[in-house]
Amino acid sequence: MTMTDYETINIPISVEAHNYAKKFAAQQLKLEKKTQVYLNTLMVYAVDNFLKMMDIQTDLEYSDSWNPVIRCYHNVADLAIMNVGKLECRFVLPEQEKIKLPPEVLEDRIGYLFVRLEESLQSGEILGFLPIYEPDEMPEEVETDELEDIEILFESLQSLESGNNALVGDIDPVFARVKYRLEIEDLTNTIAHLEWIYRTKKYYEWQAAATNFFETYLGLGERVLADNFMEIVKDKYKENENVQLRDLAEDLMNKLVEIWEKGNKNF
Repeated sequence: MTMTDYETINIPISVEAHNYAKKFAAQQLKLEKKTQVYLNTLMVYAVDNFLKMMDIQTDLEYSDSWNPVIRCYHNVADLAIMNVGKLECRFVLPEQEKIKLPPEVLEDRIGYLFVRLEESLQSGEILGFLPIYEPDEMPEEVETDELEDIEILFESLQSLESGNNALVGDIDPVFARVKYRLEIEDLTNTIAHLEWIYRTKKYYEWQAAATNFFETYLGLGERVLADNFMEIVKDKYKENENVQLRDLAEDLMNKLVEIWEKGNKNF
């Protein structure tokens, strides 16, 4: 991945992008859906070309936005980035200042890139990047002045790539334990959440924040006061379970911080 300094970035929207947009829009029945699919397709294809120019490997075919069934029923504009996850590419109209995020894109994303379209639909200006927040706290509406510089996107991609690459080959025992405990095969979004914690919080907050993410993911609520023997036994079991979860969150956070800080020294 190539990193550099950026101010205003305009990305071209190619003829190929419009060809795909016409093809995908023609598959829709309603005019409103045709327009939505058309503009979403322009965004994804334009961002795909931009990231490829930055030596970032993408996979259009693996993106939900390139899946005809998902595209038909959902308002998605995601771009799959290899060894990282899915980046949502949202278009912004010329005079638009607030952007609503549809419910279907509030999960399974590493972040959101916003591009303001020119009226001619021949190019767009990258407005900024919105990284993921803590679970269940992604805003449904975003204002353009709340976005972060695109440098944050490239920093996040670099960290996520190094974290996910650690899963390749012989799996680390810490990653294996996390997969087993959370009952998931793909740790991409988990790593994305922890990268956000690493980047935005103080080092002494990392463990608590990572533990909170694990508890939220597993749906573990606060403990209630026990008023009989069986509740006391269950309460004690849950307390031990939370201790184990906290230790696991700490181990994973430490493993990722080691990877990321090593990468920062080499950068």
